[in-house]
Amino acid sequence: MGKLLFWVLVFIVAIIVWRLWNIRKWHMNRRGESPPPSKKKPAQNEPMVRCVRCGVFLPREEARLTHNGYRCNDEACNRHD
Repeated sequence: MGKLLFWVLVFIVAIIVWRLWNIRKWHMNRRGESPPPSKKKPAQNEPMVRCVRCGVFLPREEARLTHNGYRCNDEACNRHD
């Protein structure tokens, strides 16, 4: 019975140490790193259009013009063309 209690205690301590390690890493990433800058920032006054299939708004430059209207470039949205 003593061996079982010892291994249960070791297991619980290992879980606590693992959780504390992950929380520490999360805090370090949260305060130390900023998200990478996007390669292309859209212009502030760039016209936006709405995808006729899924309803997502996107810059007109990135949209495809079809006979029904503008479409986004998402694979899931364009799969049934």
